[in-house]
Amino acid sequence: MSPSTTTRRDFLTQTGGLLATATAALSEPAAADASSMPAENFEPVKIPAWVFGVSRMAFLSPGDVPKAAKAGVQVVHTNLIWPYFPLRIDGGGLSKEDDLRLHQLVRDCHQGGMKLVLGLPPFPPVELVKRHPDWRVHPTDSEAATKVEPLEKDLGTRLGCNVGPWGDYLIEVCGELVGEYKIDGFSFDGNYHPPICHCPACKAAYRRDRKRDLPGKEDLDDIHYRRYLVWRGERLEDHYRRMQRRIKRADADAVLMSWTVNAGRYGHFLHSPRAMPTRLNRLFDLPMQEWWLDETNFGGSIAPAFGAAYLRAVAGGRPCASEPYLMSRGNPYGTDSFPAHERLTRCLLAATNGNALAESFGWSGHDVSTDFQEIARRERFLTRADALPWAALLVGEQTRQFYAYKDIANLFLPHVFGAFRAATEEHQPLTLVNDWDMETDRLARYAVVILANAAALSDGQVDALRAYVRAGGGLVATGETSLCDEIGRPRQDFALSDLFGVSYRGRPSAPIERPKLDENFAVALDKSYWAQRNGVVTLTWTDHPLVRDERLRQLIPHKSVTFRGPQVLVNEPKQEGEVALRMKPEGWSKPSAPAAILRTFGAGRVAYFPVAVDAALWSYGYPYQRRLIVRALEWAAREPAPIGVKAPFCVQITYFTQTEKGRRRLVLHFFNGINTTANHGLPATDVPLREEVIPIHDIEVRFPKDAPKRFHWEPDGGKIEVRSDGQATIVRLPPLKIHAMLVGEFE
Repeated sequence: MSPSTTTRRDFLTQTGGLLATATAALSEPAAADASSMPAENFEPVKIPAWVFGVSRMAFLSPGDVPKAAKAGVQVVHTNLIWPYFPLRIDGGGLSKEDDLRLHQLVRDCHQGGMKLVLGLPPFPPVELVKRHPDWRVHPTDSEAATKVEPLEKDLGTRLGCNVGPWGDYLIEVCGELVGEYKIDGFSFDGNYHPPICHCPACKAAYRRDRKRDLPGKEDLDDIHYRRYLVWRGERLEDHYRRMQRRIKRADADAVLMSWTVNAGRYGHFLHSPRAMPTRLNRLFDLPMQEWWLDETNFGGSIAPAFGAAYLRAVAGGRPCASEPYLMSRGNPYGTDSFPAHERLTRCLLAATNGNALAESFGWSGHDVSTDFQEIARRERFLTRADALPWAALLVGEQTRQFYAYKDIANLFLPHVFGAFRAATEEHQPLTLVNDWDMETDRLARYAVVILANAAALSDGQVDALRAYVRAGGGLVATGETSLCDEIGRPRQDFALSDLFGVSYRGRPSAPIERPKLDENFAVALDKSYWAQRNGVVTLTWTDHPLVRDERLRQLIPHKSVTFRGPQVLVNEPKQEGEVALRMKPEGWSKPSAPAAILRTFGAGRVAYFPVAVDAALWSYGYPYQRRLIVRALEWAAREPAPIGVKAPFCVQITYFTQTEKGRRRLVLHFFNGINTTANHGLPATDVPLREEVIPIHDIEVRFPKDAPKRFHWEPDGGKIEVRSDGQATIVRLPPLKIHAMLVGEFE
C-alpha cells in the first residue's frame, strides 16, 4: 500500500470456458441442509458514532499528512509497519525505529484533526513462519506447504491461515497496536480466505464443526465443496468478529475500514470461488472498494454506478467508500492525459450512490485537493442518510456463486445490470438488497421486489417472499428465479410456482436450421454471428394493462417484436387473461408460449417474465425492454413511484432521507452522465475520459403527495420554481452541471 501504487494484488482467478448452465453437473436434489445454511442471528458490528460522519478519506504516504489536513481529509490511510514477532506481551514488539516513527505518525494525524487507519499487510513475519511453518495455508492435503522457505520479498511463501493460530496472533497484534499507539483502526489488503486450506487447524475445525473431512480440492461442481465454502466464510466472519472485540476492548472507537473483494467492482463479481462472504462487509465499520472505470470494468456503461450502489447494499446502508481509479486505456495502464474533470466526475458519481470519497494522493500529475473540497461542500447532505424505499432489487450472492459460477458474466450480471439500468434510466427509486434481506419484516418496507433471475433461494427466503406478496407486496421476477436452493441444487420446479401461476418446463432448444439471411449481409458474417444468435423469439402483445402504455405503443406500434435473450418454457396458466406477452422461438412450429404472466396472489401482485427482459436490456438492449420492466414495477406496486422526475435518460437520480434535530429531510442526488466523446473510439476500449460538462436544463420533479414544505439546490444554490397543477407539487430545477442535490425540508 505504498502511496504511489495503491493498486492491490489481483485476487481474480480466470474463469473457465463458457458453459451452458451451472446446474448441469449437480448430482444431488435440493433439500433442506442445516450444515450449508448461514449462521443464525448474524449481528453486524456496532459502528462508532464518528464513522457515520466520514465523507472524505485519503491514501497517502506519511510525508503527505500536512497536505491532507489542509485539503480537509478526515481519515488517513497509510502503511508504515508490518506485523511483528514476537508479541509485545511476550517481550517483542516493534523495533525502536519503527516505534518512534509510528508514534510520530499518530501525533501528526491527530494534530491535523484526522483519524489514522493503518494499512497492515496481513502476512506473518519470516521468523514467525520459520518457527511455525504449519500456520500457513496448505493448498493441498500434504506437508509440502510447511517445507517452503519463507522469504521477505515473496509474500506467497508467507500466506497465513486465519482459521488457526496465525489468525489469533494477528488479532493480538492489532489489539496491542491500538492500545500502545492509539491507532484509530486498520485496513487489510487481503486477509480473506483461500479457495481451500488443508492446514492442521482447518482440518480439525471442519471435523469438529461439520463432522466430516475437508473436500479434497476446490470444485464448485461438488456439493461438498460448496458446503465447505459456506463454512469457510463463516469462519472468516468469526475471525473478524473476534478482531473487532479485541480492538474495541482497547479503544471503543477503534475501527476496521478494510478493503473488500465482494462488493461491486466488476472484476470481483467474476471471482469464483469467492474469497469472502458478502455478509462479511457488515463486520467492517466501513468497507472500501477499488472502483475501476477502465475498459475491463465496463466503465462506459451502468456497471460503475451499480458497483457503488451495491457496495452500499452489502454495507447495509451504512458507511462505505469507493476509491475512483484514475487508470485507463489498459495494456499498459497509466494516468497519461487523464482529465481533472473526469477525476471529479468519478468522485461525484460515488457520492451520488451513497459512497464516501476515498482517493489517493499518489496519482502522478494530479492534485486531488479540489475533490475533497467539493465533497466537503456537500457533506451535510451526504452522511447519515437512508435510501428512500420503493423498489428493491435482489443481488443474490447465492445465485452468483452457486448457480452462475461457470459463466457469471452471462448467467448473473446481465439480469441485475439490466434491471438496474431500467430503473436508473426511468428515474425510479431503487434499493439493492442482499440474500439476508429476504425476510418478511425487511421486505415490508418496499412496494415491489425484483428477482432478476434469482435462481438460488432457500426455503426460508421463499416463505418470506410468499408471505410478503400475500400481505400486499408486489413482485417482479424473471427467468429461472427460485429454481435452485441456496447452494444451487436444482429443484424440480420453481419454489415460487404458486406465485408465478406456472411451472418450469425447461428451455427452448435452438433451431436445427439457420434462418435465411440477405446475401449482402451474410457475406460479412463468420461463425461468431451464429454463436451469438441464441435465444431469438418473436414476442407478441395481448390487450393486457401491462402494455396499455402510450410510450410502449410508440416503440412497438405493431404489438410484435423480435427478442433476443434468455428464456424458459412454462405451461399455460389456468387463467388465460394472466398472459400479457407471448413468445414463439425461432424455428418453432408449436403454438406460442407465455412470455409474461401477471396475476394476483393474496393481496399482492406478481409479474413473472419467462423471457428475461432484464438481461436483454443489458446485452442487446432496446427501449421497449426498459419500458416493460418499469411498467411491470408500477403494475405490481399498484401505483407509480412516490416521486416522479422528468429528465433525460443520462441523468442518474438517487433518493435519500435524513433526520436532523428531529426534522425530516428529503435529498435527491442528480448526476449528469453525459460523455461528449462517447462512442467515438473503439467500442471495446471506449471508457469515460470526460473533459467538459453540458448543463442539463428543464428538469422537473413531481410530488403527487407528501411534498416537502420548502426546497433548496445544493451546493451552489439557484432559483427553484415550485408550482401546483392541482394534482401534484411540481419543482423545476436550475441547470444541472455534474452533480447537485435537491433538498426538501418537511418542516
